[in-house]
Amino acid sequence: MYFIFEIEFKSQKSYIKNLIQSYIEQIGIEAEVIQSSKKIYITIDKDNSQIESFLLGLEAVLPASIFMGQSKHYFIDDKPNVTDIEDYNLPLNISMCPNCQKEMFDISSNRYYYPFTSCNSCGGQLPFVQKYPFNRKNSSFKFLNPCPSCQEELKNNPFRKDYQLISCLECGVNLKMNDGKSERYANDKGSYRKLFEVASKAISKDKTILVKTLNGYRKFFAPKVGDNLDKAILLFCDSSSLNSKLMLIPQEFNTLLSIERPILRISTKSDDLKELFGSSAYVKYPDDGITILLAKELLTLGIKYVCYEEVEADENADFLIDFDLPIEPQKDTKLFINQDKTLFVSGERIVYPVVADNPKKVLTIANGLVASIVDDTTIIDAMERFESVDVREVRVLENEPIETGHRRERRFKLREASMLSVLKEHNLIGQKAVGVHFDSNLYFLYYNGAKVVDVIKPIEFNNSNLWEEIAKLRDGSDRLVKNYKNKFPKTYDELENLNGEIDIFIIASKIIGLSSVGIDAISKEALNFYGKGGIAIDTRIKDERFDNYAFLASIISYKLADVEPAMLCYSIYESFGDYIGEIIPQMSKSLETRNIILSGASFANQALYARVEKNIGIYKPLTNINLPIGKENAVFGALYL
Repeated sequence: MYFIFEIEFKSQKSYIKNLIQSYIEQIGIEAEVIQSSKKIYITIDKDNSQIESFLLGLEAVLPASIFMGQSKHYFIDDKPNVTDIEDYNLPLNISMCPNCQKEMFDISSNRYYYPFTSCNSCGGQLPFVQKYPFNRKNSSFKFLNPCPSCQEELKNNPFRKDYQLISCLECGVNLKMNDGKSERYANDKGSYRKLFEVASKAISKDKTILVKTLNGYRKFFAPKVGDNLDKAILLFCDSSSLNSKLMLIPQEFNTLLSIERPILRISTKSDDLKELFGSSAYVKYPDDGITILLAKELLTLGIKYVCYEEVEADENADFLIDFDLPIEPQKDTKLFINQDKTLFVSGERIVYPVVADNPKKVLTIANGLVASIVDDTTIIDAMERFESVDVREVRVLENEPIETGHRRERRFKLREASMLSVLKEHNLIGQKAVGVHFDSNLYFLYYNGAKVVDVIKPIEFNNSNLWEEIAKLRDGSDRLVKNYKNKFPKTYDELENLNGEIDIFIIASKIIGLSSVGIDAISKEALNFYGKGGIAIDTRIKDERFDNYAFLASIISYKLADVEPAMLCYSIYESFGDYIGEIIPQMSKSLETRNIILSGASFANQALYARVEKNIGIYKPLTNINLPIGKENAVFGALYL
């Protein structure tokens, strides 16, 4: 008979399984770990006297994870009949496991205050990887030679056995800090800690610090009332302050502190944050070693939160913290939580790299990502990490500024690839489905089992003649435009002089009069509405098609009637939800399918998502599971065109 400890883990990533396996080797218990597509199983002989101590120690080794669910234990006569997933040895870009964090804060460790601490199962590995396959010689760590202590770990430390990016204070990466007049170097325990002490004190004195982190350049600062915080991420230094400062549900709290450390939009609670950010803010808990150590020293000074912006290397700041090794950072990932639904909205970190099925042996390119073949395995990652490969066909996202020169280059649409990415994640390729793709435009789609086709497209929109098109919509529309011009002349002129193709939500946010622009600004303002229901925004004018001009005209009329911005913004999402909720059941019935697919980053909104779910009733919508619902899913979906 066997003792089974079972953990829900809904991901193909294997770092939790590998942590458990390393812990098993460390304590010398006879146990087996297997990971399926949904669970991790630990099997131990029921008579093993170490079971209790194993479980107690495991609790200290395992981090929280956004993919981890409930756990349970039981006894069975035979081992679980489960096929182990394949571990493709892909580099990670997550936070540090408890073991590595413990080392980083242990003064007796040779990694004390060393921000590049990591192991086989955690840390920022991917930014150092220059090409595949993943090994030291294909990374920027090829310039560093492991010291005798690290070489010993490569042989005997289960957590770093054969670890490709092993390093410590003795043989690792040095930091330097520059204030424009002099440089301070960190290369041992004392100088590393001193550097972060100086940096935190500078922030406490309202100085800005530009930092090269493993996730790109970040400009850290203490926020003040009146600052433009539209692009700022609120970074908490102390987990105990989260619940007092933010309106958190347990799932949001656990997600912020997970080893994946995504960005979440959270409603503010405390007066100080409301004064700074309004009703909500993008929130983050420290992820890479540099940010963790900076947060630790800030907390020592009594500073519970700061802000940072993702910037370029040439951003102006009072201080610069840098290191010499080249990196290739990823776009950070935003997560959306709606009750029991968790969605990746946008970004690359956490999600990529990933392995994908590629039955037709093609190469796909979209939004800076590539699905390329490496040693007969298709890996999706940033274009910069791949060398040329011989394939029979190349599929490139339309309007992507790249010419491959391949004799069989095919261009594809974002919406069709996004829909296919959802279908593939739910194993529905080949089955009929209807879909809605919603980013800056709204499309209703049909998949006939072979290809994706447009069913209802939005009426073509061109902002270069915005006012003329609105004025001729219907009788009285010309007076609507004239009245808006008289009441809001500055905004009218600004919209009249817009150059280039402008997102419809940028225009809408300007008409409403929001301080920042775009769909994110509308989404944030919608959270300020506490009423029971909104007002009807016009989403169509003829043939069931979304009409951008009718949509904007409706917003203009409510703006002239002095409707509060929060109600207007909330009503935009509510009205879209009603529109989608009316069309989808009709399409589903007509086309005889109950497979409903939602894609596009615009669905990451509480008012819209809840309204769609409510309105389509028995038709349960399907979204991406382990991929973003936004544009980053297209490179995956294009494999199955």
